[in-house]
Amino acid sequence: MLLTAHVWKFSFARKAVIGVVFVLLLSLSGCGSGKRAVPGRPKTVPVKVTVTYKGQPVADANVQFLPVSGGHAATGMTDAQGVARLTTFDKNDGAVPGSYRVTIRKSVLVEGGSTDPDAPPVPAKYREELPAKYGAPETSGLTAEVTESTTEFTFDLTD
Repeated sequence: MLLTAHVWKFSFARKAVIGVVFVLLLSLSGCGSGKRAVPGRPKTVPVKVTVTYKGQPVADANVQFLPVSGGHAATGMTDAQGVARLTTFDKNDGAVPGSYRVTIRKSVLVEGGSTDPDAPPVPAKYREELPAKYGAPETSGLTAEVTESTTEFTFDLTD
């Protein structure tokens, strides 16, 4: 009986120590919380973009920051207040500091694009809600210089 109790205590103690070590290792690794630098990946800074058209916030617009000379593009979608948080690698991580040409588009589905798998395919048709010039980097006329200290941009679009 004494031997059985001793083995049980040893086994329980060993399991407890292993459990504590496991918990400590998880807490030291961060369990995926917080952002860690990825080797070889350029640093990003959080970027907030506000888009208005004729003085009113533009919801559901696609904002693209396209690097002037190579690099990584950043994109975002505006919310109901016309605000977008840019993403380059991970959601809302921002943009790599540098010079960008900016495009902004808002397309609304007006026909087609059925989700019924049994229906014959119908080409989707979209209506652009903003002037077409803002949808192309060559014609938008919109630029941004992202730096460590310049991370908020406002674009008031007009006809």
